[in-house]
Amino acid sequence: MNRVNIAARVNELNNASEAYYNTGQPIMSDAEFDNKLEELRQWEEKTGIVLSNSPTHNVGATVLDNIKEVTHKTPMLSLEKCHSIEEIIKFANNHNLVASVKLDGLTVRLTYKDGNLVLAESRGNGTVGSDVTEHVKQFTNVPLHINKEGAYIIDGEALIKLDNFAEINTNGEYKNSRNLAAGTLSSLDTSIVKDRKLSWYAWEVVEGDSDNSFYKRLLNAQNLGFDVVPCYNITINEFNQLQIHIDNFINIAEKENLPQDGVVFKFDDVEYGKSLGNTSHHFRNGIAYKIFNDSVETKLVDIEWTMGKTGSLCPTAVFNPIEIEQTIVERASLHNISVMKQILSNPWIGQHIGVFKANLIIPQIRWAEEDDKYTKNYIDIPRTCPICGQPTRIIKDNDSEVLYCTNEDCYGRLLGRLTHAVSKSALNIDGLSESTIEKFINLGWLNSIKDIYNLSDHEDEMKILNGFGKKSVEKLLDSIEKSRNTNLQRFLYSLSIPLLGNSTSKDIAEFCGNIFNSFVGALTEGGKDAFTSINGIGEALGKSIINYWNKHNEEIMDLAQEFTFSKDEKIEKVENDKINGKVFVVTGSVHHYANRNELKADIEKSGGKVTGSVTSKTSYLINNDIDSNSSKNKKAKELNIPIITEEQFLSMLK
Repeated sequence: MNRVNIAARVNELNNASEAYYNTGQPIMSDAEFDNKLEELRQWEEKTGIVLSNSPTHNVGATVLDNIKEVTHKTPMLSLEKCHSIEEIIKFANNHNLVASVKLDGLTVRLTYKDGNLVLAESRGNGTVGSDVTEHVKQFTNVPLHINKEGAYIIDGEALIKLDNFAEINTNGEYKNSRNLAAGTLSSLDTSIVKDRKLSWYAWEVVEGDSDNSFYKRLLNAQNLGFDVVPCYNITINEFNQLQIHIDNFINIAEKENLPQDGVVFKFDDVEYGKSLGNTSHHFRNGIAYKIFNDSVETKLVDIEWTMGKTGSLCPTAVFNPIEIEQTIVERASLHNISVMKQILSNPWIGQHIGVFKANLIIPQIRWAEEDDKYTKNYIDIPRTCPICGQPTRIIKDNDSEVLYCTNEDCYGRLLGRLTHAVSKSALNIDGLSESTIEKFINLGWLNSIKDIYNLSDHEDEMKILNGFGKKSVEKLLDSIEKSRNTNLQRFLYSLSIPLLGNSTSKDIAEFCGNIFNSFVGALTEGGKDAFTSINGIGEALGKSIINYWNKHNEEIMDLAQEFTFSKDEKIEKVENDKINGKVFVVTGSVHHYANRNELKADIEKSGGKVTGSVTSKTSYLINNDIDSNSSKNKKAKELNIPIITEEQFLSMLK
């Protein structure tokens, strides 16, 4: 049994546990779940591999007082850069190489002693870094335990995959996934790591493997349970195909959603690589080939500010048009104030800048002319909102400084929220473009999402507007009516709750059985901890959801009346004093009910609540096999929570 099998089983069980309750469509039986969980536990014991997200182990997030510095046992240096195939061949000097994707993240070293993770340290300045052990324990794929005696040290890259980054960065607040990963590792609240789904990929074994093949060491690491950077051997005879290999690595990285900025080449002969030594800056055992072209020079014209759905103002650099990768480019996002200051510390009109396309797609500023302090037409951060004219304020948002409009009623903020709400992944309303929404806001027709469902009141007025006609108006109103039949995932995503992305909205919806009332009940009962038992939801997101609910619950409840939710069954409650307000978890097979859903329905009819996980807030665990060694039984016993049979529950109904 290897790491791939264990990882697959972990994902299978985590997915099953999330869908197991309240959906009406369990993906496996209780017996199958418990058997597979026990089998996973045996695999972990046999191999020594325990992943950080394993359902057999739950590592809680912590809030740190500070992040301690740590001096590296051996230096963590960079690699020399090159930009041509000829340079790679010259570097190889007739030695076989190992090629790997150059991941665009942060170097993090892991140290294990007798199979246990004891230290994770960031690169820092190469000599001194930060102790990020508690952060790494929240990563999606780092083994907490491996089958290895003695000391074992391995270097790798901490990163946020591009699909996860895209979901987090819907407002364009962060420059790239690397910057967000760096900020995340500097946070004192490790739950943020869990929310942002950081991963780690090994790329070099430093200590603990005597094999002289660099490539075989990585294969051995993979067998120990580590995710390894995409890599393979390139012999001397294959050097004429280097460009093909480089292109292949680009495709692999894109397919796996890995942020990358080149290809790394290292000597397969470990001892030979060590014999070359190092400079004060870089090791001589490898070289980094930079894939992407150098920047194109142009001049800064202005900085524009656009508003996102949460009221943040995003700066965009406007410059003289230039051609990059066969397209004309004249804008590049600066994301937020922190990023803007890093790139353009004191920008001015006419400032020389260098622009390139990150991953050959996204325009970014690589460098900017330094300020010589002579008189210039400087571009200031706006003190008033460019949309409504009200004062702005700089706020520390997680790891970055962000400019916000202080006006809660700013129509720019409203425009961002409504544009998001009608998007394809949210309510999916055709015909409501950003420009149309802006027009309706200016006409006074739209002040909230709910107002969209009253647009039929303005049908006659719409038909005489410039650019509108009878058919287009009818099509729009028809699309609005169709959107009334939705599901909980789309509804939650449409609300623009900070930190809540589409996939996490889906996780919450499934956790609640796609029932809106269950979502409300979970928040009412659990507060900020309502959904933290769901894999991938940490304390930071939990706080964000409950804060949004506390502020907007009346508005949300009112809006929900406009929709028919799939699987949103209205339950007529007949409160029972023994059950009302109690929290139940149901596991195992049932005998008196046709299925567990019927049992859950009776609990909810009597004023109780059903959740998927046993926690300190659980009142009863219902399991006909009280003596079972299932994980839920063990957890209940640890927390002194009563385990009752189906018959005992039925007696409570009388």
